[in-house]
Amino acid sequence: MSSATARWLKLLIGLAATAGFVWLLARGVDLDALGRVFAALSFAMIPVALAFLAAGYTLRIVRWWWMLRALEPTLPLGACAGPFLAGMAVNNVAPFRAGDALRVLGFRHELRAPAAAVAGTLVVERVLDVAVLTGVLFLGLLGLPDGAFPRGFIVTAAWLAGAGIVAILALPLLVSGRFRKRLPGRRFLAGRRWAQAVARHGAHLAGALRLARAPRRMLALLGLSVAAWACEGAVFAIMAAAIGAGAEPMGPWFSLAAGTLATALPSAPGYVGTFDWFAAQGLEAYGASPERAAAFALTVHAVLWAPLTAAGLPWLLARGIRPRRVRGSVPLGARRTSAATTIRMGAVGEARCKR
Repeated sequence: MSSATARWLKLLIGLAATAGFVWLLARGVDLDALGRVFAALSFAMIPVALAFLAAGYTLRIVRWWWMLRALEPTLPLGACAGPFLAGMAVNNVAPFRAGDALRVLGFRHELRAPAAAVAGTLVVERVLDVAVLTGVLFLGLLGLPDGAFPRGFIVTAAWLAGAGIVAILALPLLVSGRFRKRLPGRRFLAGRRWAQAVARHGAHLAGALRLARAPRRMLALLGLSVAAWACEGAVFAIMAAAIGAGAEPMGPWFSLAAGTLATALPSAPGYVGTFDWFAAQGLEAYGASPERAAAFALTVHAVLWAPLTAAGLPWLLARGIRPRRVRGSVPLGARRTSAATTIRMGAVGEARCKR
């Protein structure tokens, strides 16, 4: 299967999943009642929700900057804000997590780091986010009334929560030098023509992942992650109050975890359908009516989607970033860096990370 065919197939699967989840969301909803819920929405609370949203994403940008600064200490915070927001905006309007690829490939000059190193920071970022969200999901499951979800669903979610915690605890081991020396493919790679390229990109990636080897740094990053998701949870709680959801206090937080984790499923750009149905189910499980849960999910989705897209896309367009420039954004000399030099750079990065 060609890469173009695979992309089209993934897009069709995502669109089919979106259609299915939109149908599930609308199936049990009275449209007249849904309209009345929207009519009673308290718009005065939306600016408060947007303030918490801005605070949460500011903390995420600081977290990313802190990871990148371990590799390049002179990197200013402002250099990370635009690429981060641009990546979020592209994820909102393009399929295949294109915004993540843009963050990795499109801003290497601004971030002063090779693509593999930036990719490593995204790996750490994802592990932290999944660990926090699965923890919230697990707490939400514990507070559910009996019969709200099938027993199998609760057991599966509990295992996912445990897997997220294990992942963050195991990350320091996976990037340790002792573990990498035992990998079976090292001798196989040594005699290949592309060994230098593998060593170069692997050293950059490992240099970023070594962030996880410094306990103080990881605790600080985890603290920033918890604070960022607390701000986003506040957005959900405020919008639940604005919509008059009538759910228990844990409902918006359970909705946050369920809806956000569901964005990993295939869907149309912007996570349409997958986020909405799971977010509505999370609130409905804590006592909200189907109409109020659906209105809540759609309103929260709009509050999350519109400001981030509006903040990121103009910056991207103002900088004139084009897909053709992504390939050519690395100086030719950087591509010719020897494996030995790159490995030395990785050692320097490790020393900085330990500090």
